[in-house]
Amino acid sequence: MALTDPTLPRKLTKAKRPSTARVIILVVLLLIGGIALGYGWTTLSLFEYDPPALAVVGIVIGMPLTILASIVWSWTVLRRADIGIGYGAAAALLGAGSGVLLAASSGLPLVIGVALLALGLLFLLLGVRAASGRRAQEARDLQTMRTGTLTTATVTDKGYDFFRESARILTTVTFRFVDLQGTERWVQRMMIIQQANPVVEGQETQLWYDARNPGDEKGIVVELARQFPVRG
Repeated sequence: MALTDPTLPRKLTKAKRPSTARVIILVVLLLIGGIALGYGWTTLSLFEYDPPALAVVGIVIGMPLTILASIVWSWTVLRRADIGIGYGAAAALLGAGSGVLLAASSGLPLVIGVALLALGLLFLLLGVRAASGRRAQEARDLQTMRTGTLTTATVTDKGYDFFRESARILTTVTFRFVDLQGTERWVQRMMIIQQANPVVEGQETQLWYDARNPGDEKGIVVELARQFPVRG
């Protein structure tokens, strides 16, 4: 028997915001994994017999490194509002493109390497744009929460039936609220729901809106949706 909640340390650890050092390390690991894979597979394709040992090592190390770093990155993104999936994908693709160009600088590998670099840059730009959009939306949400009208919203459609193989599910959740004029309104939010903390129909949450323009969906802030954000 304990006088304090024995699960509290685990809950605090789970809720802790990942450090910047962790983010940087993961980006570097994704970059290295991409380089190793790009170099390894390209080199193997150029040597029909007896490929260099470094190419085999690159694949053996790069494959699990990229997969594991990508998984940890996806977990990290869920607890950091300032990063998204795009940055991780950009690191892996830029690394892969660099690895391909390290192995060969002409012919089809050159085309593939340049294409991977271009795709990586595209994901990087999309990540920057998404981060900028998140910052702007966050500022708008905070303004609405300071000056807007607070009411209670109810989940009318959780957007999913049950969890399957994954413990997380991307879905659109529908909320209902009543404005100051007594008009029923509905707002939808894309959310990533976790099996350990599911959303159920009839669940209530706080909602802020601009009473002067209650139909402005982008100006509506749903507390529950802020707890399960979707980040690109």
